[in-house]
Amino acid sequence: MMLDPKKRRQHMNGPMVHKDIRPETTHTPTETLESPNAEPLKTGDNRMENALRPLDIRSETHQGCGKEHLGDQDAAKHQDTGLFREPFSIRRVRKSQGNKLTAMLQVRNERGRYLEEVLDDLSEFVDEIVIVDDASTDGTPDICRAYSKVVRLEVLEKPLFAEEWRLRNALWQAAAGTSPDWLLSVDADELYSTEAKKAIRALINQDHADWIAFRFYDMWGGRTHYREDELWGLHRRHTASLVRYMPGYPYFYPQQNHHVPRLPLPCTVLPGISTELKVQHLGWAGSLEDRVRKYLRYKRIDPHGEWGSLEHYESILDPEPRLIPWKEEQ
Repeated sequence: MMLDPKKRRQHMNGPMVHKDIRPETTHTPTETLESPNAEPLKTGDNRMENALRPLDIRSETHQGCGKEHLGDQDAAKHQDTGLFREPFSIRRVRKSQGNKLTAMLQVRNERGRYLEEVLDDLSEFVDEIVIVDDASTDGTPDICRAYSKVVRLEVLEKPLFAEEWRLRNALWQAAAGTSPDWLLSVDADELYSTEAKKAIRALINQDHADWIAFRFYDMWGGRTHYREDELWGLHRRHTASLVRYMPGYPYFYPQQNHHVPRLPLPCTVLPGISTELKVQHLGWAGSLEDRVRKYLRYKRIDPHGEWGSLEHYESILDPEPRLIPWKEEQ
């Protein structure tokens, strides 16, 4: 079920469901949620169990501050979700085995970028893939149709990029229509680490946590280094991208044109697990020319910083960003 968002604004509790300058936002807590602790997952691999160590949802509250990354500066733009009590019908759908994992992506003009690599990667560890194409003009849907695990592809005739919350709604509804147990929200420039792919079944085949968070790294100018500085530090926090789908739960997105959370806001009041498993974001891994094009696009769609941080936009052009060598292992 998908509800329209309420129009009152309020800071949110729960895990981050954002990624810096990409269309995501952060939640800044104003109160503590009483949620049950997640129990440790047993995999037989001590190193992996350390990476999967669960945290109580109360430790997943992220404080915004003046010079944090874009998501934190966006926090005040969130709209009220209210708190939802779990009826028995929702609790019943938590299965400890046999869960179907469905990846969902929204794409637009991805030819020649990372989409094929991402779909190859997802095909290794998910059961199904659902894609909404936002009126691509470069043949992106043809790339998607070549993958057998793409069970639903919806191609929009008119783009919804200028009303991103509607695009997120369309993707969520398309994915929900395939009867998933878990939904993995993926961008067309994200690659999950080998350890994350190995751990995914242990993460979803349990009956006490409803979202899973990972560490996302902004790769910069290639795949050997990620960016870390005052404005770029997404990897220092956990980002929820995997959520249990529960029919009847009141899902909705905030009515924002840009920087919309990847998961519906009510997911944040549910119990979850934060892991140390890694995800590479390749959106900034291309050439300087590619980053300049993205900078110009952000300045065009958000010239006054209504949806994001102007300071963060300007930082895209930093000639000497602080880069840290990438290591996939924990």
